[in-house]
Amino acid sequence: MDNQYQFLSTLEKKVYNWLSKREIPFTTQEPMFGVAGEAGSAVIDFVLTERNIVLRTMGSYWHSGLEAKARDEFGKEQLVNKGYIVVDLWEEDLADERIEHTLELALEGQEVIR
Repeated sequence: MDNQYQFLSTLEKKVYNWLSKREIPFTTQEPMFGVAGEAGSAVIDFVLTERNIVLRTMGSYWHSGLEAKARDEFGKEQLVNKGYIVVDLWEEDLADERIEHTLELALEGQEVIR
């Protein structure tokens, strides 16, 4: 198990466990666009290295409101401009009864339609 696992959120742990169980190669907590904490920098939840897909877990606490939505959209644009497919995984779509469908779509570079 990755030494960063203990620092992952509950949502991130669900995704981590799902990917690991299926032996899908990924990295987690990848700093991009500068040093973590600097203006314009980002820490990416998961990068599916062989698929060029970025998975971002989106809990309602940290990703609601105008400021958060603007920050998330800016980050998504930066990643797309770097050639990544960005998939946002929303908290309600990672519920036990929905996680399988949500992450199967994510592996194809698709999000749950809202």
